[in-house]
Amino acid sequence: MISLVGQGQFWTALLDTGVTWAIGLAMCSLVGTAVGLFVGSNRFASRSTRFAFDFMRTIPPVALVPLALLLYGPTRAMVLLLVISGAVWPLLIQSVYAAQQQEALLGDVAKSFRLNRRTRFLHIFWPSCLPFVLSGLRVTGTICLLLTVSGELLGGAPGIGAEIQLALNAVDNPRMYAEVGAAALLGVAVNVVLGALRTRVLRWHPSVRGGR
Repeated sequence: MISLVGQGQFWTALLDTGVTWAIGLAMCSLVGTAVGLFVGSNRFASRSTRFAFDFMRTIPPVALVPLALLLYGPTRAMVLLLVISGAVWPLLIQSVYAAQQQEALLGDVAKSFRLNRRTRFLHIFWPSCLPFVLSGLRVTGTICLLLTVSGELLGGAPGIGAEIQLALNAVDNPRMYAEVGAAALLGVAVNVVLGALRTRVLRWHPSVRGGR
């Protein structure tokens, strides 16, 4: 591990993994939150998509590696296809539940005060959904990193996963274990950052204020 810290190749691989993870998480956040809140807010859409969501989220992302390699080769786009197909579901499902758990009383109050749609969304709907969404985001962030490293390892895309595979092929076990440890530390950092983000954003929420 000490010897790796002084090598530019190691930091380049770590940066590639971090960038791929960040892009994948951003895309999962956009798609999962938007689709989830829409589906959860629409009874017809919720009933129509229930089977499709249950079916699609059970497909192992690793099973898509041959297809992703055929379409994009050993590139970042290939890894992102695996990441989005496997990591978007926790956030999407949490967003669906968030939209469905809206209190009817708050809606009645909004109607009584004749609040417009924008005000209802910003001050009633979105704050009520935020705890669910951020919980899903934390799970999605961890899965994004797991799938990023797995995609790099299995598909050969640039990143720490590809470096692990190269060390394994060269029977360089010390280097391989050091890079596995680096990937694990990256996972810890991701979890800490997302946890801190949740605490900061939800500092007004009783679940956070009560824990202080």
